[in-house]
Amino acid sequence: MTNPVPVSQLPRPVGFAIVGCGRVSPTHIDAITSLGDEGRLVAVCDTDPEALKAAVEKTGATGYANLEELLQDPEVNLVSICTPSGLHAEQSIAAAKAGKHVLVEKPMAMTLESAEELIQSCEEHGVQLFPVFQNRLNTTVQLLKAAVEQGRFGKIYAINSRMIWKRSQDYYDSAEWRGTKAMDGGCFMNQGIHFVDAMRFIGGEIIDVKSTLATLARDIESEDIGSALFRFESGALGNIFCTTLGRSDMEGSLEVLGETGYARLGGGCLNKITHWDFEKPNEDMDQKAADADYQSQSVYGYGHNTFYVKVVRYLEGGPSEPPDAPESRHTLTILLKITNTP
Repeated sequence: MTNPVPVSQLPRPVGFAIVGCGRVSPTHIDAITSLGDEGRLVAVCDTDPEALKAAVEKTGATGYANLEELLQDPEVNLVSICTPSGLHAEQSIAAAKAGKHVLVEKPMAMTLESAEELIQSCEEHGVQLFPVFQNRLNTTVQLLKAAVEQGRFGKIYAINSRMIWKRSQDYYDSAEWRGTKAMDGGCFMNQGIHFVDAMRFIGGEIIDVKSTLATLARDIESEDIGSALFRFESGALGNIFCTTLGRSDMEGSLEVLGETGYARLGGGCLNKITHWDFEKPNEDMDQKAADADYQSQSVYGYGHNTFYVKVVRYLEGGPSEPPDAPESRHTLTILLKITNTP
């Protein structure tokens, strides 16, 4: 094991590495680039020679064909895990044992056992763990959270969400792991997890889950459509509908219905406020809500940029604003209940 560099002694710019040069990696590359003098992409890693070559040519970073070699690079301070979901825990644990801080895409693990092992490994080796839930950082979601915290909804009756995205058969056929239960997890675990987490972020803990899942159109092992009913600890009810059978990435919505207010976020990734109706006005917040909508080129949104900034701020000794490991574990618990995974 390499002894981790104490947070207070990390170099500036912080040296980042990306493991997995697939679909989500350009979003991480852009986020690291946006850090300017505070962070730089030192290395990239992928077992696919073509993907690795493309990433090296795009970024100028050092390329590694396997994780073990990358973890020996002394310039790497933090490893961003962007590989298939079923590899997240194993590779994050390897990074922790090598003394590297870990930023891991959702889900951080596919089982509670492996999630606990990852959290414990990071604690034992003195490194920080940053699970990615970037939609929490959307301006729209932050405003909705503030409205809840200020009591503008009064008693909350319901929190509902819908995700209608498109993942064609070609998408699933493009890699052997896609659509499998062990490595992908299904439309809830791989895509809908963002919206389950947003529901928890807004509504608090979920104490009861009932779900119905199906595979109706894609030739895959996991589900391509499903619904779940929730009861929140507060007493509020919730439902979520997720599918990858849309004709496009049509909708990613979240609504809160309360005694004295109703609000709905829409767009493809909670990037628009489509309804904002409260019994009592709040001039400052209501104006911010009117100005909060933004366009997004993909369902990833722009939350990764803010997430990386907050990670660097934390490593500089600031507050830990990104979702922490226990929060990510709680969301994983709900996903496993939805998918009836032991």
